[in-house]
Amino acid sequence: MEPFNFILVPQGQEYRAVLKGLPPMSSSTIKVLPIPIGSQYLTVYLKKWLNSEVVNSQSSIRVLVLGLCGSLSPNLRVGDVVVYQNCLPLLSNSSDQDPENSMAVSWDDDLASALSQKLISSHLVRGLTTDRVITTAIEKQKLGQLYPVEVVDMEGLILLNFFTKAGIKAAMVRVVSDTSYQDLPDLTTAIDQNGLLKIFPLIKVLLQHPVRGLKLISSGLKSLAVLQQLPQKL
Repeated sequence: MEPFNFILVPQGQEYRAVLKGLPPMSSSTIKVLPIPIGSQYLTVYLKKWLNSEVVNSQSSIRVLVLGLCGSLSPNLRVGDVVVYQNCLPLLSNSSDQDPENSMAVSWDDDLASALSQKLISSHLVRGLTTDRVITTAIEKQKLGQLYPVEVVDMEGLILLNFFTKAGIKAAMVRVVSDTSYQDLPDLTTAIDQNGLLKIFPLIKVLLQHPVRGLKLISSGLKSLAVLQQLPQKL
């Protein structure tokens, strides 16, 4: 498998974990870039990135997306590594389309297969991309039953559509940060319009939901530790 020359990671703790785990020799050949967390600003960021000198100076572009995701399947646990096969959109309540038959957009098959073989204990999965954090176990399990998917995130389909239109070979590997039966505090108010997780609003949300907050911190630390190890394995 040819090496990747770009790694895109949601900014904040996920980005810092990947940077910390990147082997010293790789830092000169692989550029790790922080991207906004699941927002419309991500599309603006990607357009600017594609037109940047750092991209245009490359003869070919191969992108790896790393980060965390939530589980919609009872078969996935916190800390499990997943390699995405495709992504589906979350349909609006007014849509008459059957979630089971919604059109999936596929990541590069060869890259996904190679990464799956390299990460021996990983799972090949299908992902659902949403515009908000799915907070309750009930909704997670319902989405897992409605859609032919196993995991959920807030950036996957936006990235994949962009790469597909630009003709860029790309793959996505994530680490499960919360299970399908785990309730989460609603972090929507802690994410600003630029897709950045704000520390003080985050602390406020966690204090308002201490039980969910403690579980999120515990599962988050475990998944971030696994995420930090991924660059060394790839």
